[in-house]
Amino acid sequence: MPVPDAGRPREECGVFAIYNYHGPGTAAHLAYHGLLALQHRGQESAGMAFEGPGGMACRKGMGLVSRLFPREMLGQIKAPAVLGHVRYSTTGLSCINNAQPLVARPARGGGIALAHNGNLSNNGRLRQAMLEQGHIFHTTSDTETMLSYLFRHHRRGLSGAVREAMAAIRGAYAAVAMDGETMVAFRDPHGFRPLVMGRIGEATVFASETCALDAVGASFDREVEPGEIILVEQGRVNSSVYVNRPAEAFCIFEFIYFARPDSNFKGKNVHLVRKAIGSRLARLLAGNVDMVIPSPDSGVSAAMGLAEASGLPLEWAVHRNPYLGRTFIEPTPGERELAAGLKYNTVSGLLKGKKVAVVDDSLVRGTTARKLTAMLKNAGAAQVHFYIAAPPYIYPCYYGVDIPLAADLAAAGTDLERLAGEVGADSIVFASLEDLYAAVGDTNTGFCTACFTGSYPAGKP
Repeated sequence: MPVPDAGRPREECGVFAIYNYHGPGTAAHLAYHGLLALQHRGQESAGMAFEGPGGMACRKGMGLVSRLFPREMLGQIKAPAVLGHVRYSTTGLSCINNAQPLVARPARGGGIALAHNGNLSNNGRLRQAMLEQGHIFHTTSDTETMLSYLFRHHRRGLSGAVREAMAAIRGAYAAVAMDGETMVAFRDPHGFRPLVMGRIGEATVFASETCALDAVGASFDREVEPGEIILVEQGRVNSSVYVNRPAEAFCIFEFIYFARPDSNFKGKNVHLVRKAIGSRLARLLAGNVDMVIPSPDSGVSAAMGLAEASGLPLEWAVHRNPYLGRTFIEPTPGERELAAGLKYNTVSGLLKGKKVAVVDDSLVRGTTARKLTAMLKNAGAAQVHFYIAAPPYIYPCYYGVDIPLAADLAAAGTDLERLAGEVGADSIVFASLEDLYAAVGDTNTGFCTACFTGSYPAGKP
């Protein structure tokens, strides 16, 4: 099963939900296409929950959406409402028990399904308190903590149960819950993780990104607001806000790396934001660079912006094997280096004697940068200069992104000259926070930048 590159942060999860859909086709078929569009957000497991003859049912497994949901299985799901999820394990082990959606069922019929993108920063304390009260957990996922609160308070109605859960949980969450009658979408008060709402006919659709709405032919309505609870019931959509909202803290890495380039957040297109960051990097170009090379595929948009702004040619001098998926997370540095070598190869005819600017979205462990530098120089490149479309990663994330501890981060505690030497490059240049803010057309408000600054809007665990 493909899992993410060891040299990159791991994305969180993807949520797709559709309510009150009556054709053409079925809600399950649309959920399938929506989850395919969000596959980049999670490749460990996938699942769908729906109301069956005996109450809430779920189909899920380890692996990719296309492998887990063959056509004949989708044809058996007749329900007009489906809740889907793709997962990376930012909290809890990567195993079938932790695959989402999670379902809680009473003794007879009914039940609640929950799909969640994010990370609860107070999950440990909540679980310990519930264990002391005699609660039994079946997973190691913080999603089960949320589901337990929903199930405990479901007599208040699903939206009331969500309100009770939001009073207890802290951290990052963009989630959708569903019972036999209603669907509720809700987002943490800071708005760390994305969640959008759309329409297709009489049906309501929720998704982690707008690209999933496009994939099923749904129109974009709006983003679910931070702290908002949206109840969909019997064709009606009702909104309420749980609390007075604190300062918004949308994860800026959605723009830098996580989201698909064709998605939009806060009125901005992801691809164009990445191009704008690259354009701002152009003023920092080393002298006499001959060409710009994107690190496949994460650096393409920023490389286009840098090349356009500088007037340099953009060359695809590094080939990525499209059949490997994402390289395996290997336990040792040597195995990680081997995996990177299987993933990339160079077009040596372009490189002999050339000074090249390699553009990537981020630098975490430095594994990919180190391998690319060695490959480019072995192919004859005279100089290799790295341009990173983000500031240095220095601090871990507690809000739904699996980033290594500070001791494992390449940029932590090092100066740029030393860092360049460690990866074998002639220089490394990082974008600044001001570059990111300028690219999104905003000031330094409305975003979480804790991984760059160490300032955590919702505190640490």
